[in-house]
Amino acid sequence: MKFSNELKGTLLVLLAAVCWSINSPIVKYLTLDPFLICGLRSLIAGLALLPFLRIREIRRNRCLPLYFISYTALCLSVIVSLSLTSPAIAIGMQYTASLWIFIGTVVVTRQLLWRQFLPVLIISAGVAIFMMSGGSGDSNGTGNTIALSEGIFFALMTLSSKKVTDTNALGAVCLANLATAGVVFLLFEPARLGFAAMTPLDWILMLIMGIIQVAGGYGLFAMGVQTISAQKASLLALLEMILAPLWVALFIGTIPPILVQIGLLVVLAGLLLETLGKRRHEKIKK
Repeated sequence: MKFSNELKGTLLVLLAAVCWSINSPIVKYLTLDPFLICGLRSLIAGLALLPFLRIREIRRNRCLPLYFISYTALCLSVIVSLSLTSPAIAIGMQYTASLWIFIGTVVVTRQLLWRQFLPVLIISAGVAIFMMSGGSGDSNGTGNTIALSEGIFFALMTLSSKKVTDTNALGAVCLANLATAGVVFLLFEPARLGFAAMTPLDWILMLIMGIIQVAGGYGLFAMGVQTISAQKASLLALLEMILAPLWVALFIGTIPPILVQIGLLVVLAGLLLETLGKRRHEKIKK
């Protein structure tokens, strides 16, 4: 039974990564305002998950506002960076969350964990290479800077979600998306004015994004992480980093510049080394 639960969680997270990866080619294809895309896809996702919402099972604690704020900020930064820079950067930067968690841990505890120092150096090198690609190919400095913030928001969302999504994962994701849609449509006028320009094809693509990429992706991930470790889930989610630029290259014809490709490989190597190091440390403790 233990094996079957772990296998189920593994498959759910892998499917989540596949769902997330379709975001890049669709955003690159759409000519809609990025804020409209962000708000509408979150609204569709929230409505799609509404049947799973059970308010009484949502944990009301200090982490709930942080979860909503970080989720909204993550969605906004991903969409805006995708519209400005290379998909490899826009998607890959959110997986530098471990770097920011490490820095925050060092600041709070004032202790440097040397076993994590090498992976952090490698990840930092990958981030630097990404930033060096600022004006080349399909990337630019503004988009890269926005993408860099994704890792911070993803880290905050990951830390807070552990305190929020354990009792009603799909319900928490539903509320987070409805909150995101509310913030976007309330604060960003282009999102409210963009509906008139939408074509039938735009609506079809937005429904795909809202139901499959957001509701499906985050819903599957929230369920999968309940039966496997967070470390394993983060490793499996890296599949999105491979698939997203691939779909864009196949369907849009945009090839990431060489520096982006190198940076992606360096960040991936650092994250893999960090994950393997954590597993080795856990085995030694046992």
